[in-house]
This record gives sequence, C-alpha cells and structure tokens, in this order.
Amino acid sequence: MKKIIYTFLAVLAIAGTGCKKFVDGYDVSPNSPVAVTNPLLLSNAEVAYFATANGQLSRQTSMLVQQNTGIDFQSKDINDYLIREGTNSNEWQVIYASGIVNLNKLYTQAGSSNPYYQGMSRIISAMFLGVATDLWGDVPSKEAGMGINGPASFNPAFDAQKTVIEDIQKYLDEAILLLANAETKNIMLPGSDDIIFGGDPKKWIATAHVLKARYYNRLSKKDPAGSATSAIASLAAAKAAGFTGNASDCMAKFGTKSNEYNQWYAFTVVARAGYIKAGKTLTDTMNAWGDPRREFYFLPDSGNAFNGSAPDVPSTYSSEVGPYLATADAPFPLVTYYEAKFIEAEAQLRAGDNAKAATALNEAVIASVTKVTSKVPDIVFSTAHANENAGTITIAKIMLQKYVAMYSQIEAYSDWRRTDYPKLTPNAASILGAIPRRFPTVLEERLYNKNAPAISDIKLPVWWDQ
Repeated sequence: MKKIIYTFLAVLAIAGTGCKKFVDGYDVSPNSPVAVTNPLLLSNAEVAYFATANGQLSRQTSMLVQQNTGIDFQSKDINDYLIREGTNSNEWQVIYASGIVNLNKLYTQAGSSNPYYQGMSRIISAMFLGVATDLWGDVPSKEAGMGINGPASFNPAFDAQKTVIEDIQKYLDEAILLLANAETKNIMLPGSDDIIFGGDPKKWIATAHVLKARYYNRLSKKDPAGSATSAIASLAAAKAAGFTGNASDCMAKFGTKSNEYNQWYAFTVVARAGYIKAGKTLTDTMNAWGDPRREFYFLPDSGNAFNGSAPDVPSTYSSEVGPYLATADAPFPLVTYYEAKFIEAEAQLRAGDNAKAATALNEAVIASVTKVTSKVPDIVFSTAHANENAGTITIAKIMLQKYVAMYSQIEAYSDWRRTDYPKLTPNAASILGAIPRRFPTVLEERLYNKNAPAISDIKLPVWWDQ
C-alpha cells in the first residue's frame, strides 16, 4: 500500500492553483485557494517523509538486513534481491516531487521574514536527501526539485555522494541559524501544521544536531578519526540544545483513519497480510537475550514463541510483525535519543575513549528498551546487555545492539554496509550471490533525465561504503 494521503497532498501542493470561479467576476471557491500556503507545504512535506521512512523503503531495507523476511509476492522478490529499476519509482517520486519540490517552494515562499519555516524546510530536505543518497549513491541535490521552473530544469545533474553529504550538512547548519531567531522575527509561526514538533524551533534545532552527527558518522570508512570527532561535537551540541532523552525523539505520527495509517499496519494487516514475517536473524538474537522488546516487535507464532523465517527458507508459520510497527496509529522513529547514543558509542570507540563508548552504549540499550516497552529493563537484562566497560566494549557489540534497536529503520541497512555488522549470510535462494549494497537507477530517471547514470549493479557499493 504505497499511495494513500501522500499522493493526494503531493498533487495538491504541486499544483498550487485553484478551480475556476463559481460565479464569474464574484466568488472563488473557499476550498480551493489560489496559492499554496506555508502551513500546507510544511504538512505535505512531513507526511511525504513519513511515507518515505515508514513505507516500502523501510520494509525493503529491513528484509535486506534480515530483520524481516519476505515470503510472498513482491515481498519475496525483495527478499530474493530482485530489485529492478522500476521497483522504487514511487518512492523516488515521493522524495523529489512530494518532498524536495515542495520544500524548495516553502523555503522560497516563506522568505527571510519567516525563518522558522525556512529552517524546518531545510532540515526535512536534508532528511530526504539523506535517504536518497544512502540508497542510490549519486543523486540530484543542488539542482533537485527545480523542474517546476520549466524545461530548462528538467534534467538535474546527479551530484557526487560526497557533495550531497556536504549539502546535507550545509542545510542543517543553515537551519540551526534560522531557527535560532526570535519568534518576533517571524511574520507567521508554525503550529499544528508542524505535525512532528508543533512548531517548536528548539526541538528542531536539537534534531538537526543529531542529524549532523548521523551524517558525520556515515563517513566512518572514509575518515574514521575526523568523522568521529565531528560526530561527537554534534552530539554535544544536541545535548546542549535539549536532546537529552526519549522525550526529545523526532517521530512520524499516524492516525486511525484509513488514509492516516502507519504503513506497516496498512501493509501487513490491512492490505498484504502474510507477505512479510519476522526475520530469523533478529528473532534468534533476541531469543538468546530474553529480550523484552520481542513481544512488541513480533506476534507469537503458532507455537506461542517468537521465531522468524530464514531468508532462504520462507515459513508461513513464523511470527508476524508485531504492534510496535503494525498498529494503525503507532508512531515511527525518525531521529531518536537511542540512535544518538549509539552514534556516540561508535564515535567514542573510534576516537579511542573506550570508557565513554561503553557508557554511551549502556545508555543506548536502556533508552531503546524503555522506548519500546515503556519500562526500564530489569536488572537481569541490564546486567547482561547494558553493563559494558572500557575493557569489554567492542564495535561488534555496539553494532549488534544497534541492529536490534533500529528495527525496520532504514539506518540499519546503512549501518550494516558501513561496518559489516552484524555478520549476515546472503540469501542462498537468490541468484545474486550477495546482499545488495545499493538500489539501481530509477527507470524514469534513466529514460528521461539525460544526466542520470545508468547503474544496474546493485552489488556496487555507494561512495561512503567503499
């Protein structure tokens, strides 16, 4: 179920024009404004990002890293690494048409007299660009979303991934400065149209600093020491800005009406029940730990246990995706405190401070369990899994714990590619012979954008993964 309210809002926002007057020379329909407002553009972009983070890309990447297993129809295709150039056309369209286009319009339309709207537009743009470059490598950045200006802009250049990540950092830096303005500097203030934070600029600033840390950390292969130093500094700034616990989390929000559903619920319960099961790699790990998150991540199988399906031997008797994801109005993590702590643990370990790395890992595990279960983990679990010290901490432990905590978030796929943890065995039923490390160029781009690269080899690492 890929197209719900997001498609409607995208068309509405992109069109930006009303209908003809009901009475020539007199009235205009009050339900069809002649201009798209800043609030509508912001809400549309946020909902489009919810679709990007919580929809097909979330399901797809969770299968690639074996957190879930696709056992039927299109989900089994993904599970068997049959990712074609038309597989993610809808998702690409949402990122650029419903996301970047409208955010560019919001930034320009809001202008310097509305720095809060401009700042929020920059952060959400950075989030969209982050997903695009992580999955496709080189993508349009500097010229992205300019097609509404006419034919001269119909072929945006594909920027090198290094440049895209630099652009992401520039957007976040700009946003932090814009959102630091006093309220009085704004003609209009975001409110309920900001679905995520209700217009709170301080929460957006704190989130931006964590995003900066995420994308500094993404360069762990390219610049191990420098990326660690920059990530640690950004996390310190996030803490100073108020990102100090689970209450700070940036979450996608959903509702109980059919066009507002969490897309995991819409897919696994409403529209495509039985297509996806829990992944054996994840359930085996959590069973060995006696992990309290199991009953939230998964439903008990026919034997009243939590068991997943192996990627190469699909099982209809395995556990289904549980209420943590598959509930109509379940919120979905976008940027979280526990992610920040995992980044800190990894960066501190690379920087050589094992003690701080261990402390951060312990805090990350406790924060994740508390977030998912609404309870602090008991002493038995904490002693076994949140009790590392300078002598016991390792990158393998950090990344395995993060793998469990980041269940069905796209970040888990990026983390696995960067670190090769956890150790995964490719699906033996696939003819590809290896877990994909990228997505192929989207069909429409290859056909209609003369600047698009024609990349079909999904085993080819993106730049930061080389």
